[in-house]
Amino acid sequence: MSRSLQEYHERWQRAMRETHIGDPPWDADVTIESCVIFESAHSTPMGEGATAFPDFGDAVCFYRHLRVPEELEPQEHSSDVDNLLPGLAIMEQSWERQRPELTNAQLRSRLTAAEQALDNLLEELVQRGYRAEMSKRLREIVNDSLFDFELHEVFVLPGDLDALFSFLGNPLAAYEAYENEEEAEAHAPAFDLNNPEHREALKEHLQIVGR
Repeated sequence: MSRSLQEYHERWQRAMRETHIGDPPWDADVTIESCVIFESAHSTPMGEGATAFPDFGDAVCFYRHLRVPEELEPQEHSSDVDNLLPGLAIMEQSWERQRPELTNAQLRSRLTAAEQALDNLLEELVQRGYRAEMSKRLREIVNDSLFDFELHEVFVLPGDLDALFSFLGNPLAAYEAYENEEEAEAHAPAFDLNNPEHREALKEHLQIVGR
């Protein structure tokens, strides 16, 4: 999938403005160039899972336009949240315990640095194409910038398909029919990314291990 830098940013800016867009850039259908991330959040025990994106650029934009601003934009706490949404207040208190005591100026500085690093990575992707070391750089940028969310794995298809299955399991393996995982995976049919049924099985599998 080939997009310009402007197209990536405009697509995600629109997604952040519109809560009911028809084609959300996350939890997308799996294709031969999808990017799957696995992340966790320290503030909630249910905060880990896998998310699929159309390509690696969309995964970069997910952090550039959603996760990083969400965590690092200075926000004033409102007592109304405690009264109207007690569950949200509990999550907010848990999140606050994860974040070191930083001034608004320090948060903005961290935000600016993270956004610039992600912009640089996206620009390099558009200009030169994807390279495997870019996944490592994305993890480093995210994990050096955020306090709550941690990016554990980045899988870019088709090259990382075997690594994805090793980490999350084979969606075509009938694990319940065999005594162990190794036997189930050995008897699973060969996965074909060009097969729409196989791609749909992978998408459903990611949703099971997702949020």
